[in-house]
Amino acid sequence: MNSANINTVATTAMSFINDYLAKHHYFTPSDEADEADENDDGVLRLSLYRAMPDMNSSGTIEYVFIYGAKVRKNSPELQQWVQQIMDALKETHPEVSQFESAIRLNAWDY
Repeated sequence: MNSANINTVATTAMSFINDYLAKHHYFTPSDEADEADENDDGVLRLSLYRAMPDMNSSGTIEYVFIYGAKVRKNSPELQQWVQQIMDALKETHPEVSQFESAIRLNAWDY
């Protein structure tokens, strides 16, 4: 695969994930989501920072998710949300599967 293809697929993935998260209110409960500012990642349960080719691993797209203050890094629900997103991404855009995925979860720093 050439870098143009991986860049295109990463851009597609980022767009899809951002739309998916918005449709699912960033997995933030509805009572909190109504007051949540989408530009303040700290109040959202989960958001995407980036999806881009991994500079250290050829043929890999790195997905960096940011989780809010009310979520723990090793919580089962966080793992489930990311798996749900990645499953939906690969089902909708099977071309994503031609590349390896590296997923990082980072806490939102205030």
